[in-house]
Amino acid sequence: MSGTLQAYRLCRYCSEREGAEAPGLAVVPGAECVVCSGLMDRTEAMGEQAVRKLRFYDFRTFAVGVSLPEGVQEKEDELRSDLKLKGRETIKTQAARLVASFVSRSTRKRLDKKNPDVTVLANFEVGEVLLSSKPLFYYGRYAKPAGIAQRRSFCEECRGSGCEKCRGTGYQRKPSVEEVLGKKLGGICGSTRVVFTWLGSEDRESRVFAPGRPFVAEIKNPRKRKLPKKLGARLRKGTLAVSAGRVLPSKPTRLPPFRFITDIRAQAATKVGQEALRELKSAFRGASVTFQRPNNRPAMKTVYRASATARGRALLIRAELDGGLPVKRFVSGELVSPSVSEVLKTEVGCRSFDIRKVREIGEFGFAEIARSEEKN
Repeated sequence: MSGTLQAYRLCRYCSEREGAEAPGLAVVPGAECVVCSGLMDRTEAMGEQAVRKLRFYDFRTFAVGVSLPEGVQEKEDELRSDLKLKGRETIKTQAARLVASFVSRSTRKRLDKKNPDVTVLANFEVGEVLLSSKPLFYYGRYAKPAGIAQRRSFCEECRGSGCEKCRGTGYQRKPSVEEVLGKKLGGICGSTRVVFTWLGSEDRESRVFAPGRPFVAEIKNPRKRKLPKKLGARLRKGTLAVSAGRVLPSKPTRLPPFRFITDIRAQAATKVGQEALRELKSAFRGASVTFQRPNNRPAMKTVYRASATARGRALLIRAELDGGLPVKRFVSGELVSPSVSEVLKTEVGCRSFDIRKVREIGEFGFAEIARSEEKN
């Protein structure tokens, strides 16, 4: 810019921002503005576009971000440097404020810059508005029949890269809790990505009985924010059911520890007598066991109770264990001591196990800001 009066012809928006009374400034139509070249005349149109797109979203609060063409902010900086102006706000701040004001008036929703449900990004360079929404964190408990895995497994042919066998998904076509619930929750909320956190795991052939195993689903960029307390899906293997569903205030910073009751079908190398079964019950009454976790420090876990019945070498064991203690290793003794095999003094292998009940010990942890907002 040169230092002539002609160089500082500004539109009414830019003039107001720099201080209309400042010497060396003249108000002109937007297209003639030396800073924005009419860009600020488009704030209402960007607001209208945002409102149209927001009709498809559930939200109570919003924020606005702005992207300007390259060089616009530099022109404003040069102007202020030449005329020794401080300015009332930057062009970017003013544009965001005007768009936000239009959206707020039109939707009657509240502006919240710190923790909005939806963020509006107004890209003035291409004239497009993009929306992104705060993820939802949904807590629930699932119960499942045997034959359904908890997690999706990579395709054995392509190992996740996508091929004809897996129809380009990269995953096996066998049903899983992750896949079925991901589609259900994503469909309800209008989201294409759902990420799960599980409180423990089990085998594909394990049954999980009601009330079920807890989980948290992070639903990315949802359009809708209301979810049911119960969900269900009928599969060839049976019914996958979710209960106790609720939306959490934010992403948990801490998961609660838990304990679970499991029914274990096992096979011993030799016949097990009644005396050995009584020893098993006595040995695992509130017993501490050591789990030598691979590549990590040993973990101390508690076996609250364990009892068994025997028919020849076949065992049916019911045990209540700390979360994080692997059932199969508790039986075999691999990395776990004492174990069922150790107490019975014979090699015992786990054939399968079911999850009867999972009980959380404590509560989820959340960030202070999340707890504060929840109270309000």
